[in-house]
Amino acid sequence: MRNVLLTGTVLLLFAACGNTGTQNMAGAAYPPSISVTGVGTATGAADMAVIGFSIDVSDADAETAVDEAAGLAERAIDAAVEAGVAEVDIETTGYSLYMEEEYDYNTYEYTGGNTFHLTHSFTAKVRDINRAGDVLAALVNGGATSINGVDFTISNRDELLAEARELAIADARKTAEQLAEGLGVSVGEPNSISEWIDYYGGYDSYGYGGMGDDSYYDAPPISPGNSSITLNVSISFGIE
Repeated sequence: MRNVLLTGTVLLLFAACGNTGTQNMAGAAYPPSISVTGVGTATGAADMAVIGFSIDVSDADAETAVDEAAGLAERAIDAAVEAGVAEVDIETTGYSLYMEEEYDYNTYEYTGGNTFHLTHSFTAKVRDINRAGDVLAALVNGGATSINGVDFTISNRDELLAEARELAIADARKTAEQLAEGLGVSVGEPNSISEWIDYYGGYDSYGYGGMGDDSYYDAPPISPGNSSITLNVSISFGIE
């Protein structure tokens, strides 16, 4: 009998707790709101080029590949600095070395030999955009085996960001007001806001690659064009 009474008491307590939780949840109503997304894009003339280049070396001996790549990289960096790039604006972005077992596709057998492939990748920021073509030629003539691309951008993006943000907010408010008008309500104060950025810079790739001979390459023509910043905002407005 004693055990039955205790069990009944526990069940009553759980029931009471459950009722209290339901009342709290029912009383926590969310305020009505309109949630919208706005997009703003600001465009300006590019004033900086970011050049991606790499040193690609293959050799049967790993140490030889490492030494050869180091020599080519040093020559390429020196050439870029001489062409006007600050040494602090040249950055390593990747370094990989892997071994490939040699395979004879005529006999369908491995030969027992190995080839080591090394890739050392860099980026160089050219702050004087008018010298971008000269830097490209200097890198190739200096030792770079591949030019991976040129990204044209704006060195100081604060003004563009501010402009894009204003446009995105205005776009979001316009959408909210159109929705509110269709529903017969008014847009109130914003309850929450978040933003994220999509950045698009001009990009071009040049046909340099596999420069293992003594050929000399002239500076290619460069057309930087414009660079754009797209900013998105998500705003939740109250309804009045």
